[in-house]
Amino acid sequence: MSSLIRSAACLLVVSAVAVAAGCGGGGGSSQTAVKRVRGSNFIFEAPASWEVSRVDTQVSASPKPAAPELVSVSVFPLRRVYRPALFAAVTKELDTVAGRLATRLHGKLVSSKTVDVDGDKVRQYRIAYSSGGQDYQQLITFVLRGKTEYQLLCRWAQSEQEPDACARLVKTFTPV
Repeated sequence: MSSLIRSAACLLVVSAVAVAAGCGGGGGSSQTAVKRVRGSNFIFEAPASWEVSRVDTQVSASPKPAAPELVSVSVFPLRRVYRPALFAAVTKELDTVAGRLATRLHGKLVSSKTVDVDGDKVRQYRIAYSSGGQDYQQLITFVLRGKTEYQLLCRWAQSEQEPDACARLVKTFTPV
């Protein structure tokens, strides 16, 4: 699974883009109306009022441009086919990748856990960091399916509660 290390570099780029975009005010985190957001081979739900943007293999949604709240899904190819039997070995590698990401963000890996996404066990990490004078929290969830890695990211201002959109992203994400 050494392609995950390569993907970590991609994650750093994605995170850097997300950090650069996070310099404005946020939108409300308790939304009831939702919309389906489609990527090239996945779907998820986001608050209906949030704006959706697409760049290459990443789809993101946020209350407005440059808001600290953001959900996104990025897609990367894996060199080898992932099978659930590899979960324990992959977990160790992803734990290392998440720790390196926290270090590169000059932040702290706050937590790591196994969660369920679309019926599969996956790894999720919470990282706290600062950028541009703002403190952030972000959840990164790695979903591996076949030869595809999906990185689900949710970010918000640390002074705010975790947006409902984070749980909704993980709960409704479905590869298609």
